[in-house]
Amino acid sequence: MNTTRFMGITTTILSIALVALFVQPSLDFTQDVFAEPKMKNDSVKLTSQIQTQDNVSIEFSVPETIMAGTLVPVNARVHDSERNANLSHTDWSYAIIGPNGEIVHRTTTLHGHFGIMNFKDSFPEAGTYTIKYTVLSSGPFMLGSPVPELGQTRAVVSGDLLKFTEDPTNNFGSRSFEFSVNVGNQGKTVMLQGSEPDTEIQVKFTTQPERIVVGQPTTLLLDVNDAKTGEDATHVDGQINISRGFYHYPSTSGDQPNAPIPIPLHGAYHGHRGALSTTHTFSQAGTYLITADLNAIPYSNPLFGQASTRFVIQVFDNEGTVEVMQQMETVKENTVDIVGLESPFYVPNTISATAGQTITFDNVDGNQHTVTSVKSGTLEHDGKFDSSLMQPGEKFELVLNERGNYDYFCALHTGMQGTIIVS
Repeated sequence: MNTTRFMGITTTILSIALVALFVQPSLDFTQDVFAEPKMKNDSVKLTSQIQTQDNVSIEFSVPETIMAGTLVPVNARVHDSERNANLSHTDWSYAIIGPNGEIVHRTTTLHGHFGIMNFKDSFPEAGTYTIKYTVLSSGPFMLGSPVPELGQTRAVVSGDLLKFTEDPTNNFGSRSFEFSVNVGNQGKTVMLQGSEPDTEIQVKFTTQPERIVVGQPTTLLLDVNDAKTGEDATHVDGQINISRGFYHYPSTSGDQPNAPIPIPLHGAYHGHRGALSTTHTFSQAGTYLITADLNAIPYSNPLFGQASTRFVIQVFDNEGTVEVMQQMETVKENTVDIVGLESPFYVPNTISATAGQTITFDNVDGNQHTVTSVKSGTLEHDGKFDSSLMQPGEKFELVLNERGNYDYFCALHTGMQGTIIVS
């Protein structure tokens, strides 16, 4: 048996790896993705689903209604279903897969000290999305060294991480869960207070087509109604601005000459019955901000004065979809990709080779991992091969000269396991 390491960086300082295990629980771990005007947390009503596998459950919560381009909470809690207690010190992977199989958001370097993993995410277009979680427990050993009692996964029946001696351990290994969410189109309806007392308008924003693609004309539509009566607002003037970063697309915005009333005398979009629209062809993919400044004129109904609002749209490349995830890539011969905490961990999870053939392990994850042989059905190292700690992007070559089945795991994340079959 021969082993070869590339970029041989060895950092087996267990104390560094364990630092995270002693941090007090954070009950609201959030990450903002796809910046969007502020989210009103107090007005978001969440709906929950629970999935259970062998006494380990994930409670998954998202808003009842999700619209494309809107920043929303995506919350998860892992718990011991028998004891209904959070599971402490768990490693997580989290991924949002889009309607066309594209990766919207993915990370494999998460740790839940108190079993909670809350994010804020934005879904770029309408459709059905898959939210994938893989959760792994922290057992009694890491990189061959003992893990302190405080740092092991436990069912926190006491409700306090520091009372760990009262909480039973639960070294469950790994579990994978998938949830589906339906996302509506990028259109939105907002209620705006007018600058005149006791006035309110309703503004509905839609796009035609729903999916906006580089190089294809897209119409942005604003429909303004009297919020109190539901009737069309009449004679509404508007300035519409389209921006991406520091770049502003052309619009009718301009300086106003002196006027007795605050209306745009240099020209404006005008909705006799409250409907304003503009058609643009976008030259670059990305997230765009649509700003609408609306004005009433002396014979408008209602006489709301002035009001402004913003909407977010997502523009896609003209290939029709974002780069699709790793399944689209061609399979690399005699190579195992270490994808990290996301199941199946090693791709392919079971690989077949002939005696004397070189197998390459490629750490394509952003985390450190190992390829360490174990006795069949156990987490006990049998000494046949060990990559030691592999940095992101590092490769490990392995040659096995004897026929048989070889089980292995990641000594840092013991729930990550795979098999080699040598014939």
